[in-house]
Amino acid sequence: MSRFLKLQGNLFDNPRKQLPLFLEQIATLLEAGLPIDIAFRSMGRDSNSSYFPAMAIATAARLEKGELLSDILEEEDKIFNAFDIAIIRTSETSGDLVKGFSELFKYHKKHVALRQKLRTTFTYPAILAAASVFTIIMLLTVVIPQFEPILVQQKNAPPLMTLMMLSSSHFLMEYGWIAITLIMFLTLYFQTPTGRKQFHNWIIKAPRVGSIAESIAVEQWSRGMALLLDRGIPLPEALELGATLYVNEEMRTVGQRIAKQTVEGRQLTNSMAEAGHFPDSIIQLTLIGEETGNLGTMLGKSADYLATEIQSKLEATISILEPLIIIVLGGIVALVVIALMTTTMSLNLMVI
Repeated sequence: MSRFLKLQGNLFDNPRKQLPLFLEQIATLLEAGLPIDIAFRSMGRDSNSSYFPAMAIATAARLEKGELLSDILEEEDKIFNAFDIAIIRTSETSGDLVKGFSELFKYHKKHVALRQKLRTTFTYPAILAAASVFTIIMLLTVVIPQFEPILVQQKNAPPLMTLMMLSSSHFLMEYGWIAITLIMFLTLYFQTPTGRKQFHNWIIKAPRVGSIAESIAVEQWSRGMALLLDRGIPLPEALELGATLYVNEEMRTVGQRIAKQTVEGRQLTNSMAEAGHFPDSIIQLTLIGEETGNLGTMLGKSADYLATEIQSKLEATISILEPLIIIVLGGIVALVVIALMTTTMSLNLMVI
């Protein structure tokens, strides 16, 4: 058991990233029959994390004094959000913490798996693009300037392609700092609430990428809503908690608006259709859930459907993105190389 628990220390030292493993370990200990306070104390002794041992031992001590687990964990806002606490609280009330922790683990595990898939999918195109841009910058700022003194001494005008290459080199060397400053400014701006919301709005509206981002947001919302409803949380409260699951600020605003409209008595599917971010298939599945009284089940099916659709969208996007990067950036590199060859040939003609 100790060896199993020490696997936690292999993850990045970020409490939120370690949450799925923590939930799985707690569920395993509870399923083995350990009381909740002993399970947390065991986690405190055997965990390698810099955050969880102290938290687990402190939680165990407070549990022994008779405090509620949900109230204790609610104070640990670095790791447990409102959604997590709602699931734990309802499980605590129903006396089924094992199922609550297990389902919460499965939810976070699927979310982490999706994020890893996204990271894996876009890592190669990102490296390819970065390498190509770096090569272009080095050619224009290091290699090309070495040829300029020789070209200036020519009696005949350099070829047009060479002139364009030299102009690009001059522009990058003289005004490149503006681009760097702009990138730094935008990076800082997009970290502000206003900038983050605007950036997220651009992401949602971007071709292809927006469709993927939208599907990911709706998938996470649907899966979270399914879990909330299955644990017996009323729809209005579930919708308010579901809105907090959106990472995208634009989608979070949509979720909050849907929650408000539902409290006012409007049908959920009507609000979803009006929002414009939910696929028709998901709206139809949700409508069936409303009419049959199986809303949680149908939202779970919606999440599974979207997960498959996201995979297809990722594969289609990468099949276009990789060749596009190679053609565009590779073409620019090829033009620079051709310009260099043209320059070399013109120099050889001068010698002859």
